[in-house]
Formats: sequence, C-alpha cells, structure tokens
Amino acid sequence: WCNFESGYWNEPQRRGRLNKPRMEWLIHSMLQAELHEEVDLARLYHEYRRFADGKQAQVQLTTLSGYANHYKELVSGSGATPIARFGRQIAPYDVTTLHPLALLIATSPSPDAEKSEMYGDLVSFLVRRAVCGLTTKNYNNFFLGTLRHLSKNGISPSVLRESLRSSSADTFRWPDDAEFRTACYSAPLYPGRFDAQRAKAFLAELEGGLRSAARTEEFVPANLDHLDVDHLLPQSWYAYWPLGDGSVIDVEEGSEVEVIARSGIEMNSRQSAIAARQAAVRSLGNLSLLNLSVNRQVQNHPFKEKRDLFIANTNLR
Repeated sequence: WCNFESGYWNEPQRRGRLNKPRMEWLIHSMLQAELHEEVDLARLYHEYRRFADGKQAQVQLTTLSGYANHYKELVSGSGATPIARFGRQIAPYDVTTLHPLALLIATSPSPDAEKSEMYGDLVSFLVRRAVCGLTTKNYNNFFLGTLRHLSKNGISPSVLRESLRSSSADTFRWPDDAEFRTACYSAPLYPGRFDAQRAKAFLAELEGGLRSAARTEEFVPANLDHLDVDHLLPQSWYAYWPLGDGSVIDVEEGSEVEVIARSGIEMNSRQSAIAARQAAVRSLGNLSLLNLSVNRQVQNHPFKEKRDLFIANTNLR
C-alpha cells in the first residue's frame, strides 16, 4: 500500500469538469474492468466495497497493484509495452472511457503480440472515425459493451474485432477501407476534424509507416511532438499562389466564395477553382511536419521557396 501514498497518486487529474486525485481515476477504471459494468464515480467507496466483498486484503492489494502498473504506462505513454504504446497513440484523442477496456486487455493472459493486435484495432477504430467525421458521443456505452463482450466470450483479437464490427449505425460503426481512404483524400482534416495534436500524431504515424517500408538507418522516428503542422499550400495563399489561369485573388474574394460554397449556390468556373483551392488547404495531402522556426520562415511563401527550405531543413520521409 505504501506505493499508493506517493505524491503521484494524489495529484489531481482533470477529466471534463471533474478534477479528482489520480488514485480515484485508477480505482474507477479498475472497478469497471473487474465488475464489467458502469461505476458511479460519486459512489466510489460504495462501489469498491461491492468489489471487495469476500476478498482478503492481500488479494485486493495484489489486484490493485497490478492495475496500477498498467495504468501508469497507459496514462504516461512511456515504455515499450503494448499498453504504453497504446497510451501514446490515443493520448491526443482524450478518450478516457477506453481506459477500463485497455486495462482489461493488459491484465489478461494474452501474449503481447495479441495485446498489440487488439490495441491496434482500437486505435484504428478511433482514428478512422475521427478522419471520417463520426461522432464520439456514447463512446462510454460502446466501450463498456465491448468490455462485457470480451469478458463473456474471451479476450482475443477475433472477439474484439467481432465486437467492433457489430454495429452499422453512425454512432458506433468502424469505417471500412474505402470510406477511410476517401476521407483521407478529401476531408477537411486540419483545421477541421483534427486539432493540432491529432494532426501531428496522425502525420507521425504516417512517417513511421513510410520508414518501416524502406531500408533506412532509423526505422522508428524520434519524438516528433516538437514539430509544427505545416500547410504546403498556405492557409493565406492569395498573394503568392495564383490560380491555374495565372490570376490572383484577394482575401475579400476568397471570403465571398467560402460563403457561396456553404450556401450551396451554383458557382461559376472561377469561383469553383477558388473553392477547390480552399478545400485543398485542409486536406491530408497538403499537410506535413516541420521545425517551428522553418515553418515561420516559409509561411505564405511561393512554392519554390517553400520547396527549397523544406529540402534543406527536414529529413522526414
């Protein structure tokens, strides 16, 4: 028990409007993983008594300590274990309702390879839904239902995949490859469906994927959190990026086209070209990671200047 009297477990952690000691969040997640049901945070003492009924103190402490070790890795995202990597990947999405399910998998006897496969599917579920613009409402109910399904039918990649694929409703479905690919090509990702942290995390994963497919000196990229998300075609592109016919537009004309595009009014060829350019700014193909100082230096500049500065100042693939 002495381990739980350290300052780490007493530090307050905010989730939404609630600010509780980290210890309470640990117990809350552990109880849901163990009881396979929703646990009322306001009645945590009562809920814990229900869990502890008939269990010796040593058994309780052993269970709690086991969960605590995995929980630390999950929330810190540091380490090489499957749950630590999972914690790093989901951190930008702030989906703490996934914690009980993640802990259930971590404490299972499944081999690490299967745990990594299950965590990979959960990351895929989150990221694909975010890219496709699907809601995060009721995730708590969905992930708790998934936890129950695994507890009842066995904790394995096939059982988890069956649960994730069980719904066709927009609230809970797992987008397929075709829908995901289409969204990657054309969806307004940043700014839009991603904030800066999610955009960086997504691009960092792509960088890792590109390296893994090539014979490079460094297969896993270093921490890329210090980099900025750069729009190759700038968000303020009017001055240096003419349209296909060589003409330039000003901010006022760009704003007018945005209003027309939202209203659904039919556009002429020039307005359509401007709207297509505006849409391209926030698409995945226009995003990259770049050192902050270089990003500030190249903002809004012509393509050739940006290209040369990119080549001179990055070793990302």
